[in-house]
Amino acid sequence: MKRKLNLIEATAIGLGNIIGAGIFVMVGSIIYLAGPGALLSFIITGILAMTIGLNSAELSSKFPKTEGGVYSFAKLTMGDSVGFLVGWMRMISYAVSGAATSLGFASYLPFHGFQFVIAGILIVILSIIYLLGLKLASEIETILVIINISGLIIFIAFSLIVGKFSITHFTPIIPHGISGVFSGASLAFFAYSGFNTIATLTPDVENGEKTVPKAIILSLIITSILYILVVFSMLYLLPWQSYGLQGNPLSFALQEAKAPEIVTIIVSLTAIIATITVTLSIIIASARTLKQMAEDELIPKRLSNDRIAIIIISAIMISSLSLGNVELIGLVANFGIIFSYVITPIAVVISRRRKIIGKFEAPLFPLLQIIAVVLSLIIMTSLGKESLMLGILSLIIGLLIHEAHVQINVIEKGKRLNPHGKV
Repeated sequence: MKRKLNLIEATAIGLGNIIGAGIFVMVGSIIYLAGPGALLSFIITGILAMTIGLNSAELSSKFPKTEGGVYSFAKLTMGDSVGFLVGWMRMISYAVSGAATSLGFASYLPFHGFQFVIAGILIVILSIIYLLGLKLASEIETILVIINISGLIIFIAFSLIVGKFSITHFTPIIPHGISGVFSGASLAFFAYSGFNTIATLTPDVENGEKTVPKAIILSLIITSILYILVVFSMLYLLPWQSYGLQGNPLSFALQEAKAPEIVTIIVSLTAIIATITVTLSIIIASARTLKQMAEDELIPKRLSNDRIAIIIISAIMISSLSLGNVELIGLVANFGIIFSYVITPIAVVISRRRKIIGKFEAPLFPLLQIIAVVLSLIIMTSLGKESLMLGILSLIIGLLIHEAHVQINVIEKGKRLNPHGKV
């Protein structure tokens, strides 16, 4: 009998999925969009993530035997159709996110002509690690997460010790207006999006109904503090106008500040490791969501096999590498993630009306759920036209696939009931 994950290991998987490309790759772009208002962007996104996290924590305690996370919560409270759409959109988002983080990994290496090949190889290797066992994956995540957090702490400490405070680095606070703050928040959400991976682990966690909610909340508190400190440190070190669309904003800030080479190397290596941990966590969440959807027979049952599921996930991720632009990929991925987060607080309301009891309840009901829905919709509308168009197109394709699957099941059921075609 396999040993289940403890609180530290479950939290490590969540942190591994959160601390990655969002902070190491996209934070420069967020400052570019929002200026010093990037601090507000991360605060807004952190509040949204916490509201969704508390809702997910409640649902994971009410439905502890499900592996599909948000998808399962939607299906069990709102039915197959809504459940399928949530699962479908998260699958698309996971695949695109996995492509972005693996490409981020390849971009940090000095082999620029082979980025797509390296990214594809990383996806294959991490998929094999997942097949070798969730326990092994969680142990690797725990070690790598400690390194990631250490790297961010080194960056923060160096910036605050060496940098000199200048009010010009922080003014004007919102140079591009409130729309710039929300545009930054919509991109910053990519940095928080991984916490719900923990909700897919409930059946494999010791005392999952109680431990998973703690792991979700703990991972969000740790990352929110780190993220805000990192953004503050970057602004403390350099004027906000210095940042643009650099793929390595932390290393860029250190180089501009004439930091010792060893500090820059440590932070760069941490960024590389972070992209590995995020990609692995995304693969875990993707495979488990696909597996749960197959077991629920919303997609062909044979896809519930671990090997088949991971082959499909790997193929989607590798093919998504062709999208190329990490920033655009992040915004596209966020549509599906935020769509599912609009559904999550609604699922909490429905579960409470049905008197479904769990071992954890989100506070401030129903105010917390209202805040979660409103903030999610605001962030979604700030993603940009391309992301919204691709997201809506994905929803339409998902509806068509679901309807086709339903019709096929109806036909097959009819054949079983009337095998000879007699009236």
